[in-house]
Amino acid sequence: MPEISSDHNLKQQIKALENEVRMLKKNEAGLSLDKKRFRQLNELSFSGIFIHDNRVVLECNSELCRMTGYDHDEIVGFDGLKLCATEFRNQVIKKIQTGDEKPYEIIVLKKDKSRIPVEIHAKNISYNGRNVRAVELRDMSERKKAEDALKRSRVRYRQLYKDAHKAEELYQSLLNSSADAIILIDPGFKVHFVNPAFTNIFGWVLAEMDDDKLLYIPKPLKQPFYNLMIKVLELDHPIHGFETQRYTKDGRLLDVSISISRYLDHAGEAAGILLILRDISDAKRYQWHMEQAQKMESLGTLAGGVAHDFNNLLMGIQGRLSLLMLNKNNNDPEFKHLKEIEDYIIRAADLTQQMLGIARSGKYEVKPTDINELTKTQNRMFGRTRKEITIHEEFDGNRLIAEVDQRQIDQVLLNLYVNASHAMPDGGDLYIRTSNEILDQEMTAPHNVEPGKYIKISVTDTGIGMEKSILKRIFEPFFSTKQRGHGTGLGLASVYGIIKNHDGFITVYSEKGKGTTFNLFLPASTLEAEQEKIINMGIFEGEGTILLVDDEEMIRNISEEMIQVLGYSVITAKDGREAIDTYSAQKEQIDLVILDLIMPGLGGGDTFDQLKLINPDVKVLLSSGYSIDGQASSIIKRGCQGFIQKPFSIQALSQKISQTIKSEHVS
Repeated sequence: MPEISSDHNLKQQIKALENEVRMLKKNEAGLSLDKKRFRQLNELSFSGIFIHDNRVVLECNSELCRMTGYDHDEIVGFDGLKLCATEFRNQVIKKIQTGDEKPYEIIVLKKDKSRIPVEIHAKNISYNGRNVRAVELRDMSERKKAEDALKRSRVRYRQLYKDAHKAEELYQSLLNSSADAIILIDPGFKVHFVNPAFTNIFGWVLAEMDDDKLLYIPKPLKQPFYNLMIKVLELDHPIHGFETQRYTKDGRLLDVSISISRYLDHAGEAAGILLILRDISDAKRYQWHMEQAQKMESLGTLAGGVAHDFNNLLMGIQGRLSLLMLNKNNNDPEFKHLKEIEDYIIRAADLTQQMLGIARSGKYEVKPTDINELTKTQNRMFGRTRKEITIHEEFDGNRLIAEVDQRQIDQVLLNLYVNASHAMPDGGDLYIRTSNEILDQEMTAPHNVEPGKYIKISVTDTGIGMEKSILKRIFEPFFSTKQRGHGTGLGLASVYGIIKNHDGFITVYSEKGKGTTFNLFLPASTLEAEQEKIINMGIFEGEGTILLVDDEEMIRNISEEMIQVLGYSVITAKDGREAIDTYSAQKEQIDLVILDLIMPGLGGGDTFDQLKLINPDVKVLLSSGYSIDGQASSIIKRGCQGFIQKPFSIQALSQKISQTIKSEHVS
């Protein structure tokens, strides 16, 4: 204030002071009005607002108090930075220092320490003549909730999309990797999907499938199958394991198992039919082989029983005939008739051999055999009788050894050759091939044999061939395409039984007009081959005592007479128990035991074992016309010196007795 030097100056100074006071009052009134307006405007805001000067709060609205939980008086004069969550304070300080007015987001701490997400809008303003900062806090809690919900929704959507995509990929992978053929058909029976397996099995691709018909359905089966699909579509009755047949693109007819079901669209409405087709052709063939084996086993049991009784009868006839022919020479008028009777007996015995082959019960003397040599011998014998047939041989140069009953394999080959000759009545070519084969599980499983090394004998003719309907029945006993009286129908059935009895199997391929091939498979052996002994059919007389064991009185009587004629003494026993008692009492006098294989009570095998206990060096000649489950070969392996098959002549009996008595002990 200027110094008062005079009244005039004093008056001027007083007037100036009065003017200054009036201006101050006017400014104060304006400021009061501004504050009032500021408060009114801020109270109407939905956001929290405050003014601070270097962080010190100068003023705030009631919404800020509501948001934070503080009273008005608590906030005014408060360090505004304390409203900010710790992790955001550096960011806020930087904004204040730089005067940055761009919106940003922070977390506000309420009085109770709970947190509120807010969006900050700050502006630098002049307030009461000072540069201050006005701050608006917009509560983002609801927006954050909405954003989080949206984010979760988007994450869920993306997950659902991924899941749906994975499900679609899995669905497509399942369809494409299925070993079974899959077809999708719409309600109008239009095919709109086939999987790769369908194309692999049947040959057609989707573009080749007709709109109105399914090409692979045989004509007689079309309408019934359509009716079946309509029933599934309308009534939703799924069908599983429906067995029928379907064509392939190249004309083959397959056995198939079909499952049919209705599938729905996203709205739950019927969208079409799902067909799953499984090729069961191999299973059907396997089933046929099993049924064939069961049938052969049943018929074999019958055939074996008949053959056993028939051989005993033939033994009686052959024995009596042998005794009669001993006193006849070739010039005797009766010799011719007797010789013809003997020929009939041989033919009847051959017939029982066929029946024993069916019964799988004639494998007696099993030896390691060179299959090439055995086959060559049979080829030479057959070639002499059918000169109009040219035999071609293709033999494997390696060793082909199998453990077989040589007589039975001879019978197998002869039956096949005769069968081939009937298929070539005007002559033709017969190809005989041998080879070593290694067969895996896939090849052997349908025939119920073990995988491994096998010897294969192939017999191929250039004859008339066979239709499929005949091919399925050729191994059935008594089935024949020949006229009555021109064949028994036992030949191929016997072949089947003999090969099965040797743990092998047989396959056949034939086409009408193009010939037939039979493939025989026999387990290979590592043993050295044994040569077949050449038998001199003269009569060998001898001396000593023989114990004859047989449950058939007729066989005992005729065999006793035949043995006595040969110069031996005979003791008889009607069963195994009597034989053991007799041998125990007279073993020092008995040189040989002729033992029947099949007897009630104590059978030949058990009797042999007990005889060996009494005398380990006992010599036994096994006699039978029938063997169950390889009993004969098993007894021979246990030390039996020989075997003779009924019916036998006196010449054959004399040979076997002489060989057995002279044989060395077999341990």
